[in-house]
Amino acid sequence: MKYTDEVKPDFGVPWPKEFRWEKGELKSGLSPLEASDLLETNPARADLLKDLLENQPEGESRDPVGWGWTLDSWRRIFDTWEEDKIIVLFGGNRSTKTTFASRLLVWLLMNVPEAELRSFHVTEDRSIEDTQRLVYESLPLAFRDMQKKRSAKHSLTYSAKNGFTDGKLILPPQEGAKRGSYLRFNNYRQFLQDAQIIEGMTAHCIHLEEECPARLFETLLARVADYHGKIIMTFTTLQGWTDLVNGLLHDAKTVRTRYSEYLGMDLPVEQLSANWEGCRIHYLWSEDNPFFNWEELRKSYDKQTLEVKLARLYGVPKKTYHNRFPKFNPHVNVVKEDEMPWVRDPDANVTRYMICDPAGSKPWVMVWVAVDEDDRWWVYREWPDSTMGPWALPHTNNQGKPVGKLGPGAKPLGMGYQDYADLITEMEDEEEIFERLVDPRFGKATLRTMDGETNMVREMTKVGIFFRPAPALDIDHGLQKINDLLSWDDAEPLTDDNRPSFYVSERCDNVRYAMTEYNGTSREEACKDWPDCLRYGAVTPLVYVGSGELSVAGGGSY
Repeated sequence: MKYTDEVKPDFGVPWPKEFRWEKGELKSGLSPLEASDLLETNPARADLLKDLLENQPEGESRDPVGWGWTLDSWRRIFDTWEEDKIIVLFGGNRSTKTTFASRLLVWLLMNVPEAELRSFHVTEDRSIEDTQRLVYESLPLAFRDMQKKRSAKHSLTYSAKNGFTDGKLILPPQEGAKRGSYLRFNNYRQFLQDAQIIEGMTAHCIHLEEECPARLFETLLARVADYHGKIIMTFTTLQGWTDLVNGLLHDAKTVRTRYSEYLGMDLPVEQLSANWEGCRIHYLWSEDNPFFNWEELRKSYDKQTLEVKLARLYGVPKKTYHNRFPKFNPHVNVVKEDEMPWVRDPDANVTRYMICDPAGSKPWVMVWVAVDEDDRWWVYREWPDSTMGPWALPHTNNQGKPVGKLGPGAKPLGMGYQDYADLITEMEDEEEIFERLVDPRFGKATLRTMDGETNMVREMTKVGIFFRPAPALDIDHGLQKINDLLSWDDAEPLTDDNRPSFYVSERCDNVRYAMTEYNGTSREEACKDWPDCLRYGAVTPLVYVGSGELSVAGGGSY
């Protein structure tokens, strides 16, 4: 028995940057002068390109897998094959993700003796129209032209109308093998009607085309264990952060980024999932496919929102469902530390604020915001931070709505007023804080002690930290004010004049998560403390105050 991780895909011909595809024909992308320079400086490369122009088309017609073009994004998948158990390809329209998966399945059929493979699609019709067609077209001509398409040991019968007979492709046995490698085609509708269709199934590789039910994905993980197998998922994330996408991407570590000239921003092209061991996410861009007109596709989305462009052209999902901050986008609103105004320019002027949402048993939630001369917010510090563990974890209530549950970062610490004063002083390290705001309800709530009545604001003033209760305005009004800060015309390019007024440091993990997860439908929501802090500032409001206009509230008084 051969295991899947004992073989490493490395098929096809790397696409040369000197080529272009023009009106259905492959042509050299070099000008006569560039071609002449190449011939002089690298004659071996010039000879290779000449051979490819002459021989690759005929080779690909005989053997699409061995002689077909492969893109850089495909070869990145080859590079980490041994490390990955789950390979997720989020791709834009026409980004070659399904073509890659089909050719990979054929390569495995031919290189793993007695391979057992599965491919799932949404419905049987979609499987026939998409996956089965591409798998058939990827087979070497020797298999497609076999006179005897069926026998006791192989089955290659295919029609455009019905796909492979009985939804099975079985190659003739390799030398020394008892049976041939096979690929079985299924669909999600079958599973939803009868979950037993996968009972007892084992596989060297399972391909999931388009988004599959989360329950099926979790079940299939056990079906590849016997052969050290792989799961390949290929889909365009049109529904945003569904349960499956959330499980894959929540707290994912970005290991490779790339700058999009079209969108004017850095985007992830490779990530490692935090929730599934051995799960790597690749993003395939539509513009990287040289075999169609990218400019025409791009123009068709020019007036669409950023959310649509990200999903349709770059495979990047936008977390919008159930979310109170639909304009918040990590690729726009989350910035690296070196993008903070005072880091970019040490002479930049900002007004710094600190906002606090205290609690009884939980740690106090605190956020520091700098406002620049254009009244743009820069959330640059949070406490508790991720070094104490996440504040909230993904969770749904009994109505299926995402509400989160408290994580290790919300564990009670037993801190008193002096402890918080010492912590704040240490973290700020003599920063000039213009004003501190606190939850108006908690800040002014009467506390009875042996010495009489007091409140949180008075107690903190005693230890040298002065807070002002924020305006006690309607919650929805405060959330709308945050959305005002996030507002910009995302159907147009991001420019100095067309951009949001709210940014969060990449170090502020809890604020980032809350901005994508908070839906405001339940008091159970664990991440609500962070939007609460922000809305206290939004209704105050936080504004830039020029030097000398007002004094600083860094200690016990203005």
